[in-house]
Amino acid sequence: MSHPAPKPRPTTRKPSDNHSSRIDQHGEDETDKFQKFERWLIANGAQFPCLELRKYDNSDRYKDLDANADAMSSSSNHEEVVEEENESEEKKDGGIIATTEGGNPPSSRQHSNNIDDGSDEMRGVHALTTLPPSAVIVSIPLRCLITVEMGQTTPIGRKILASDLELDAPKHIFLMIYLLWDKWTNGDKSFFAPYYAVLPKRLRNMPIFWDEEELRYLEGSHLLSQISDRIAAITRDYHSVCSAAPEFASISTLEEFTWARTIVCSRNFGLMINGRRTSALVPHADMLNHHRPRETKWTFCEETQCFTITTLKEIGAGEQVYDSYGQKCNHRFLLNYGFCVEKNVEIDGFCPNEISLELGRWGDAFKPEDIYCDGSPQGERGRLYKLYRGDDRECMEKKLAFWTRGDSDVVGVDFFGSSWHALATSVGRAGGSVSSIMESTLGTNPHGMDATGSRLAEALIVPPPSSSPQPIVLPTKRIRVCVSNNENTRVLFSMLRVLACNSAELDRISWGGRTATAAGQRLYGVPGMASPSAPFRTCRDIRYPISLRNERCAMEILREITENALSKYPTSLSQDAADLQDENAYPKYSNKRHAKLQVHGEKEVLHHFALWARTAIHVIDIILHELAHEIKLVTHSVSAANHANGLGDGMSETESLNEELGYDYVIQAMEDDDDCHTTILRYCADVLGAVRRDELNQIATEVMGIERRDHGL
Repeated sequence: MSHPAPKPRPTTRKPSDNHSSRIDQHGEDETDKFQKFERWLIANGAQFPCLELRKYDNSDRYKDLDANADAMSSSSNHEEVVEEENESEEKKDGGIIATTEGGNPPSSRQHSNNIDDGSDEMRGVHALTTLPPSAVIVSIPLRCLITVEMGQTTPIGRKILASDLELDAPKHIFLMIYLLWDKWTNGDKSFFAPYYAVLPKRLRNMPIFWDEEELRYLEGSHLLSQISDRIAAITRDYHSVCSAAPEFASISTLEEFTWARTIVCSRNFGLMINGRRTSALVPHADMLNHHRPRETKWTFCEETQCFTITTLKEIGAGEQVYDSYGQKCNHRFLLNYGFCVEKNVEIDGFCPNEISLELGRWGDAFKPEDIYCDGSPQGERGRLYKLYRGDDRECMEKKLAFWTRGDSDVVGVDFFGSSWHALATSVGRAGGSVSSIMESTLGTNPHGMDATGSRLAEALIVPPPSSSPQPIVLPTKRIRVCVSNNENTRVLFSMLRVLACNSAELDRISWGGRTATAAGQRLYGVPGMASPSAPFRTCRDIRYPISLRNERCAMEILREITENALSKYPTSLSQDAADLQDENAYPKYSNKRHAKLQVHGEKEVLHHFALWARTAIHVIDIILHELAHEIKLVTHSVSAANHANGLGDGMSETESLNEELGYDYVIQAMEDDDDCHTTILRYCADVLGAVRRDELNQIATEVMGIERRDHGL
């Protein structure tokens, strides 16, 4: 049960006085705008009596912060159990930039709330007195919030709703519309003028505003494409709004629209207000910086009609008061908030940093004309051909049909890009939805394509520049994965298995047949038998190895993908680690350092999956060697039983299996190795181990069949 925060000590100044004393060296105008902001909130019923907004000067920017962090380190070891997320409370969709180092308080944290108007200042919210757990420390009345509905009721918002525009971020758009329209219409007379005055004028920390030199620090990262896509989406939205409401062009320029989008993206809260889910800008609440694990929670209280922030633990006097922007990958922090976390690790050791892997066509290293179906490698294309050995044209057509089967709106997977929509148009499906295009590939013939689907497949057969055989190109799919055996990792392995399929395996997974074993049922709950009426639905559903051959080929593809991705970066992982130690060349909280943190995190994930692939290939080779040895042993034993003068035990000393190179020995060595990641160990021990047992059982079953036959049973 929450209760009001304790009143500050009588000797404590009022928040405005504290604030004034912190920033007066920057001029009276700047001081006044924050005093006016706080007085405006308090006059309209807001309460934050135990908090003060501090500005960190360049001279002692982190002196107080480091002291607070040290105090937190000594007073809090994070053993306190923090309550689970309130299911009725959304994560904050955006916030002011900040960073922490995982679950443990670092010696220095980033404290931003950057008012980036050239003064290079940072701000944070601090406790004036000790705050107990479950104390309501911030209360902002509904009338001080800017909501989506307010933007929808403006003249511009009504025209947007009437036009039924397809916008990249509709909720963000309506918050932006209100902000821009109100500033233009009412100016200094706006009710929200004191709030507008303290919003940052420039946002140079946000990647969409970086210059070319800063963007070069992200070379090799998929984040560059995301930045480009974000800029393009904002531009499209601006022109769409202007087309629906031409007068908007006189209210806002594209540059102002981009500024508003970034303000809203980095500050809005997803809320349930009076039974309606919406988003809102919440003055003062958006001043809290980020920290994990969370120390406060926020919600909209219908009883008081206020947005509230409540403590989850005791916060000492003078300590900074934090919000949590959620458990996120650094690319999301950087793109949406303008910072990267130095050590983005949760208390349990989980790191949410991700890498976006491209499957289907292998990026810049492998071009469409490299994929030929006549069985002949083309010079340097031989390496790629090895991944498709046995793939004739019929196999590739089957693979295309299964690869494109299913929905396009799968969480974590970007199934089809602009090239796919262009191909759809080229086969006469203009105006149709992606799902209708997909449905056209799911006919009743063995290849899963009707006449329209066949034309779609033909459109994907891209003519090479010469008279060489025509290649078949699979549409690119992207999936984000982190160092974890989570759902996205399982989807990645499923898609790799489809890419590695030969024709017979594609028939089995597409139209029925024995695709899994009892071990598969135990591990993943998949059926041991699939019938033609119950095939695997999509390329993300293959949760158990199809065969050792297929699994090895899938791991080869994974190794190729990760090595290709790593080759695009100009520096190595070890060089990045060394660079981050040099705070003179890579100053803390600089765009240059944040870019380095981003690519360093990506490479860590890539190296993890590259090691996973290499280890899996090694273990599979050991299993294949053991199985070959077992078959040879069984063959000799059967021969000895049928011939009195046979080979005895059938094996010489030199032919016996070296147990030190065997599967059990390798798995034990992995278990004893503290540096072996648990995801790789469990895959090799549980998944590959189950396949190995099934194969050995299959050999034993076949031997029993031979013996029964030989004895006439």
